[in-house]
Amino acid sequence: MLLHTAAWVAVSQTVWWEAGFLEIMTLAMGMLLIIGIPTLLIAIFAVWVHNRMDTVRFRVLLAFPLVVCACPLLASSASEPLVFQVMAQIAFAALVPTPFFPAGWLEEAA
Repeated sequence: MLLHTAAWVAVSQTVWWEAGFLEIMTLAMGMLLIIGIPTLLIAIFAVWVHNRMDTVRFRVLLAFPLVVCACPLLASSASEPLVFQVMAQIAFAALVPTPFFPAGWLEEAA
């Protein structure tokens, strides 16, 4: 959520739209629903099923589907929202905790 907010604050400071800061932040809340929820679902599922891959390789591979979540911004009249959102998606992939569950946690719970 903080990465998304930081990306849209950067958009509000660099984009040439005549809309004010509050209007852009309102748009950002809508984009959080369209982009943020699928991003979280993909990340949670990917981290949950990840168990045999190197962490760095996993994060690089996770970044690709997360960047695809930013595709609704291709329809924007400015490039800043897409650029900053893609950077936020990549940063999110780099910060996702892996492994999500400690080793052997599922076996102990069963």
